[in-house]
Amino acid sequence: MGEDKKPRGPRAIGDLVAEVLKRSVGPRRKTLAELSVAWTRAAGPDTARRSRPLELRGADLVVSFDSSVLRQEVECFRKEEILVRLNAEYPARRIANLKCVLHG
Repeated sequence: MGEDKKPRGPRAIGDLVAEVLKRSVGPRRKTLAELSVAWTRAAGPDTARRSRPLELRGADLVVSFDSSVLRQEVECFRKEEILVRLNAEYPARRIANLKCVLHG
């Protein structure tokens, strides 16, 4: 009754790693997908087409850009405006800063 049907005893390390990754990567992918939609709305279609969110580190969103000119434009001139829009589009977590990196 109510027995766990998973095998007990030694398991292959690959199986354990796959299980850990599946548990941690699933939510991460969902978050990145939601952030990508919010990023497109907040940054605008032209900027979003040439950039993409990579990860959320605490309250910092790391965004990769395909052009150093665009990266610098966002970082120097549009960061605050985009952050306000991004927080409105993605209320699940407050994003305090954009870390703009060049896609390499």
